[in-house]
Amino acid sequence: MLTGYNTDVDHEGQTFHVQTEDKGLDNPIIETLIYVGGRILASRKKSYAELPETERSGEKLAELIERQHLGVVRDIRLGKLDPPESRRPFGDGIITDRTFDRVVQDFMEEAAAEETLPDPPRRKPS
Repeated sequence: MLTGYNTDVDHEGQTFHVQTEDKGLDNPIIETLIYVGGRILASRKKSYAELPETERSGEKLAELIERQHLGVVRDIRLGKLDPPESRRPFGDGIITDRTFDRVVQDFMEEAAAEETLPDPPRRKPS
């Protein structure tokens, strides 16, 4: 019977240890603990008390444990557990303080600088 997962995830120079386990039929909770440097950084808990008793020890429970574990691993890789001061603000590197008119003007100037005109067609003497 599957009781849980343990995964080390390297992200931005840190190793996150993710531990997900089933707390048992008497305490129907799936708990995920995220450790960094031996201390608990965060946790996620999900009750499965609503599952029919026939599914509490089968494939459905194993799927829930795996889904929660992989979801936390994905969130770490996406930077969702990074400290707020290290997160890049939305639009960083895309949004500027230039006005729309300035953006259009810059685009037009760049396009004009790259554009080369073809030689005019030559007429055949008649």
